[in-house]
Amino acid sequence: MSSEPDSSRESSAELMDFIHRFLDRHEAAMEESETGLDVLMPERLIERLGTPEFIRLETGSGAVAALGSDAPSKQTFSIAYGSEFLERVLRLACEEVPLLSCQVDFHYLKSQGFDALIRECYQFKGGLARVDQWAKVLTHYAVLTCRYRAQSDEQKEGLCELALNLETGTHVPDLTSGLEAAARRFGQSSSALKGLSDSLRTVLGGLKQAAGGMVLRETAAFQESMNRKFRRDVLNLEEYYRSLEQEMRQSLDRSGLSDQLVQDRRAKIALIPEELARKKDDLFKKYSIRIAIVPCALLLVSTPAVKVLMTVAIGKKQKTISAFYNPITKTMDPLVCEGCRGSATRVDFCDQTHLLCPDCAGRCPVCRK
Repeated sequence: MSSEPDSSRESSAELMDFIHRFLDRHEAAMEESETGLDVLMPERLIERLGTPEFIRLETGSGAVAALGSDAPSKQTFSIAYGSEFLERVLRLACEEVPLLSCQVDFHYLKSQGFDALIRECYQFKGGLARVDQWAKVLTHYAVLTCRYRAQSDEQKEGLCELALNLETGTHVPDLTSGLEAAARRFGQSSSALKGLSDSLRTVLGGLKQAAGGMVLRETAAFQESMNRKFRRDVLNLEEYYRSLEQEMRQSLDRSGLSDQLVQDRRAKIALIPEELARKKDDLFKKYSIRIAIVPCALLLVSTPAVKVLMTVAIGKKQKTISAFYNPITKTMDPLVCEGCRGSATRVDFCDQTHLLCPDCAGRCPVCRK
């Protein structure tokens, strides 16, 4: 006995459920019918999906562009797999980044030992830190799931997760793994996003750098493979042109060659370095790695934390720095470099006491000193 009809009905139900949720999200008016779903489309979907204002959706493939006999004003569209209407809906749905909110609860927060923890977590070059005060606060993190594609002679795709503190913008690499063990409640809250939209826009400025560094680590083996192939092909190319030049030079010693032929071959030999350089450049372009990173999901995490205010003595100067004790990771969040906005636990300072990561410490990008 075949189970295909049951599978087909289950597949149709899943498609209809997806379409129903998509239309509800875009505030379309819907009414169930015997054959499908009657829909009053909002103006923005009419423009994006290219439909009339009133449509009927059915799961059968034969419904494409047909007119409902009982409702001639409603154009009928199929939402079967592969249908043009479903493909348009999928493209529009994928343009949006899904949002989920998460509230983390802790019955106990660390209330002492911050001086020792700061010495353990941070290295202040030429500076000595002391804790002035601390306070329990509610802080927020954005966990972005990003899709990346590394493309060269071959292609590698994958997903990576980035956790960013919405107040400081620092990347917290261990937050997602620690989140799995914490007591948490999930929900969908558009109001949470509106309240944090300004902070989110600010930290997204550092997303490219943080995501780029993570993707470079994720694709290290792929990069090495492409570099190895590039070096191999360059060696083969050099060997080929070296042999070609040697053969052409040996041919000049043959008797009976006319002066014109000798000149032509010498001219070709002189062009070999230029041609070799051009071929190497072609190989470089072939094996160069282009990386594209696209956010595809967002989790807003709200958690109790401890905000620590400390003073760092740098010679005769002092600098006040705030940092967060993160109960999810059970350690201090990294600090943020004032030069590149990257995350740092090893910290240096310029003459104007700008907090700098090791890459920016040579010449401060802020004061150019």
